[in-house]
Amino acid sequence: MIHNFRKSLKHEREQSAIADKFYRDVLNVTEIKRFNADSEDDMNMQRQDVDVLLTVKGTTYRVSEKFRDKDFGDLYIEVYSKYPHVEGWLHTGTPHAILYFTPKNVYWITHKSLKAFCLDKLFPKIQTEWFDELFVSGKTIVKKTIGTEKSIFSINLIQAHNKDGKEWKTMGVSVSFDILEKADVKFKRFPIFN
Repeated sequence: MIHNFRKSLKHEREQSAIADKFYRDVLNVTEIKRFNADSEDDMNMQRQDVDVLLTVKGTTYRVSEKFRDKDFGDLYIEVYSKYPHVEGWLHTGTPHAILYFTPKNVYWITHKSLKAFCLDKLFPKIQTEWFDELFVSGKTIVKKTIGTEKSIFSINLIQAHNKDGKEWKTMGVSVSFDILEKADVKFKRFPIFN
């Protein structure tokens, strides 16, 4: 399956009204500043994986928004933006938090704790060959089992086939929220009631 970057970006931008309502109604955000234009300043923030600034009780947070059409009970973490040479948002991003929207839940994930877990514990357990094998196979998803000092668990390696004039592969890993909680990644879940 080919992932169309422009369509995906358009879809994410269309979700901003839903996100803004959540920010105001649930998080009591008093100010929202989006970086969704194609201006140089906005693109600079986008390269830092910052989509929006949210002000809550006088404190401003740099936020990366992620939207998923289905709730799989896991978090997708981009390892390579363009495999194998361009690192993904976890490496290059500078947000305070990731706001992860699914149809049933919104997760506020502290970027610093997620990055520490991934770089110190998770990524060293993922064999480089696994990404190479996934790339060559052309598959979209492959399940792997890894172990840390606390437990043995399954992850999914995911490859997105992107096209926007040129073609490239994005590689990442999905990890269940149960595993993230056991690994002391700081997050809060907000159920969405429709």
